[in-house]
Amino acid sequence: MGEDRIEYIRKLMAESQLSDFPKYVRCLGLDLEVHKEVFWSDTSRWVAERLPPMIGKNVLEIGCGCGLIALFLAKNGASHVLATDITTNALDNTLANARRNEIPNITCIKSDIFSNIDQYTKFDRIIWHMPSTYVPEDFEIASMIEHSSFDPGGFLLDRFLRESPRHLAPNGAIMLGYNVSRNKSVITDKLEQYSLSHRRIADKKFKPDSMINLHLYELKPIVGGP
Repeated sequence: MGEDRIEYIRKLMAESQLSDFPKYVRCLGLDLEVHKEVFWSDTSRWVAERLPPMIGKNVLEIGCGCGLIALFLAKNGASHVLATDITTNALDNTLANARRNEIPNITCIKSDIFSNIDQYTKFDRIIWHMPSTYVPEDFEIASMIEHSSFDPGGFLLDRFLRESPRHLAPNGAIMLGYNVSRNKSVITDKLEQYSLSHRRIADKKFKPDSMINLHLYELKPIVGGP
């Protein structure tokens, strides 16, 4: 990922914070407020609309942002959604939107991917629309909202793929939204290493930024894998 591209993304995120907050949005039947330093993008709506039905499922969302995906699933049939994020701003925002929409079957906790997830709790579905702009390992995150876009060293993707199966219930599945623009095989190249099968559910190139080529995958542990 070139320095010009990194600076371009940083500029877009900085510009997104210049308006007054909170912002108010009507999306997928939800009345949402978006707080300062919390990620909001049409890509999240696209992911939410293309997830398979999760009626009766116990769901974990990593990186909940303002809560759009978690609340959409909780409102439309999931038995319970555990929404996590690395920033307290996002958690507070998701809780505010749960109250705003009177959605009770959601819990929020702060967690760096799976660091604070109870090892004995298993989920039918694990979802992450993850930050997928690769930056060097020593890259310094300059603001909370940058957690939504940058993956220093690519370690977030590796951690997620390695640790997800430990938190799945039998017959569970992982739903991963990822911008593959830098490398179209970045996900599939790693799956054998982590004994995961994959099915691409949907994909879309977003304009005007042709560098956003979002793929939505369903991943499942391979039976008999390590």
